[in-house]
Amino acid sequence: MLRKNGVRMAVPVAAGVVGLLLGAVAPAEAAPKHQGGVHFGFIQYNGPGADKGSNASRNSEFVQIHNAGRSAVQLQGYKVRDKNGWTYTFRSLKIGAGKTVTLRTGSGRNTATNVYWDHRYRGRAAYVWNNSGKETATLYNAKGKSVDSCSWKGKGHASKAESVNCH
Repeated sequence: MLRKNGVRMAVPVAAGVVGLLLGAVAPAEAAPKHQGGVHFGFIQYNGPGADKGSNASRNSEFVQIHNAGRSAVQLQGYKVRDKNGWTYTFRSLKIGAGKTVTLRTGSGRNTATNVYWDHRYRGRAAYVWNNSGKETATLYNAKGKSVDSCSWKGKGHASKAESVNCH
């Protein structure tokens, strides 16, 4: 408390208390979409060039899974599903903290950074993600709980790649 001409002044103390109270009731900032854990990164749902069904063309269609957590996560049993129900289930694969795994639609040899869906429809190699119209990718953990989803509306360009940043 201050004294001015023999009068005690409580203004600075009161102002400080009011400031603390206002800070305590001020609304919190919106939380970021992903605060950690496993989630989608980029999804390239339409590879460059026309869809001719080649393995290279199918592998240019991909989904990135990112681990923003502080420790490695075992992806075995995690699933990626499109809106039509096409589902990829991860086998034993550990994704390190801060690392990304790319799930490609076509065929190939699985590594620590790339896995291959080898998507088939009626016995034939096929694409998964819709190039035009609305599409949604959903990521489920090994217990079947949805941990992330990402939606987009593709334009269906025949000659250029289309992707979405799901971070």
